[in-house]
Amino acid sequence: MNTKNTTTKLSKLSDIRSGHSFRSKVQQSPDKWDYYVLQLKDVQKNGHIDLALATQVNMTQEKTPRTLQAGDILLRARGGYYYSGLFNADVPNVIAAGQFFVLTPNTDIIDPAYLCWYINQPIAQQYLKRNDTGTNIPMINKQTISNLLIKLPSLDTQHKIAQIHQVWLKEKKLTEQLLNNREHMMRGLCQQFIEQDFINQL
Repeated sequence: MNTKNTTTKLSKLSDIRSGHSFRSKVQQSPDKWDYYVLQLKDVQKNGHIDLALATQVNMTQEKTPRTLQAGDILLRARGGYYYSGLFNADVPNVIAAGQFFVLTPNTDIIDPAYLCWYINQPIAQQYLKRNDTGTNIPMINKQTISNLLIKLPSLDTQHKIAQIHQVWLKEKKLTEQLLNNREHMMRGLCQQFIEQDFINQL
């Protein structure tokens, strides 16, 4: 496929499957477990997947799950927010819950980090929200995802965009940490002023 400056349906760039469908509610089992389960709460709006918060479950009563591989993308399938996260952990026993679609991109055609970035951009998010269904719990189906149009520059350009985005995420995290630290300092200083004022009135 000539991937230079084209627009292509997602279904032609990636395998698309649903996450694991559990028979009952996902239950934490810290004492005896064999898999991590990623749920909606574990994929942040910026695309970061927090494996540290994943639920540890015992899958002996479930059908054998299909685990995630590095480079897979988790796309939220419900809830009205359809951002995606890139799974990069080198951990063999992680599965995605049925609240996600799991995308396995063809890396000969598209950079997974670029695809994840693109899905989170306004043009893709507007398409997904415009074509979701349901009132109480909005959701998107596989056909809608399959028909999502992806702008496909050269792989070199894709890599550059992915790298720039990763640098920006790191800078954003550092900035947020700095602002949080300053906020704590400000609160402490204001509290000191209040306490000193009470002391002066004694």
